[in-house]
Amino acid sequence: MKKVILLILALAFFVSSAHAAEMTLLKRTIQVTPRRFLRYWKDPKAAEPVYNTYSWVPKIEFEVLGPIQSGSKLYVEFDKPDGKPWMTLDMRTPTLDEDVWEAIKGEYPDDYALEKLAITEPGTVKFRIKMKPSGQVLFAGSFKVGTYLLDQKIPDYKNKKDFFVDYDWHLPMAYIWLNPIDDEEVPQLSTQVCLRGAVDSSKLEALLFHNGKQVSKVAGSSYSQKQIFTSGADEPSHRWAIWEFTFATVRGFNNGASANNYSGMFFLDKNPGEYEIRVMRDGQAARSIRFTVGSDGKIVDNGVAKNAKLGGVRMIVPAKIGGTADGPFNAAAWQTEALFGNPLTGFTP
Repeated sequence: MKKVILLILALAFFVSSAHAAEMTLLKRTIQVTPRRFLRYWKDPKAAEPVYNTYSWVPKIEFEVLGPIQSGSKLYVEFDKPDGKPWMTLDMRTPTLDEDVWEAIKGEYPDDYALEKLAITEPGTVKFRIKMKPSGQVLFAGSFKVGTYLLDQKIPDYKNKKDFFVDYDWHLPMAYIWLNPIDDEEVPQLSTQVCLRGAVDSSKLEALLFHNGKQVSKVAGSSYSQKQIFTSGADEPSHRWAIWEFTFATVRGFNNGASANNYSGMFFLDKNPGEYEIRVMRDGQAARSIRFTVGSDGKIVDNGVAKNAKLGGVRMIVPAKIGGTADGPFNAAAWQTEALFGNPLTGFTP
């Protein structure tokens, strides 16, 4: 009998261990930007660098949901555009309990040491986000680095080019979700879109339509509108940014104890059907996002985010691009470059 009990306990431990929670890398939060240096170490062992020559290294950050065990270490491996190994960047890695959120940033060496790793070549860079001590690959992808001519009216910029990471693949993609941050019992409707070029936030707004009728609005420069990422290029034509809009008066449902605290709110569960979010930029409709809401107040899932193992509660939906403010862009980039070279199944702009 004692052996049977021990066997049952061992089996229970095995099953619980097999189903132990694992860390979730929130893929949508991966952000890569180039860091520029004003000189280039063609030979890191040389006495002096090559002056008046710009070079660059990648900067990366992302967000995770715990758990992360003590002693674990996140790190990122980068290859050069020619495919040769380049640099390994250790990431600040906290110990986290299950479902605890944390932003993860790099542990960069001092500027002098980092500058000696910099290169001058543009091109496609492959990278892998991994975890020590196992060496498990959590994410593998690539990003495309290009160059553009700096403002030639400035003497110091004469014939100089800066670097940028190309995010054209993100332009026809939008995220949409019921946002639990302020109140998970009565979540607000939120969306994120990617815009290219210079953006005047005072002339940026989001309109929500239900069956063709406007039911809510996020006005420019309001607390419900914020820029959460920019690719950082000095030249606006080579700058991308992610903008987030939250419709504070639009809630999915009310699972709270009191239904009387939300008078004047528009509830999705009481108004199922077809919806459109129209992002207006300088008076033009820059993005149009269409989705369906069920009688439970939840957004009907198209399965794209689940297939991509995106992590989190956001869904990926097509964003129809309108107007001219984005300037010229590669409309087909999403087909091969979405999510850093991880094309989306079931996604059709």
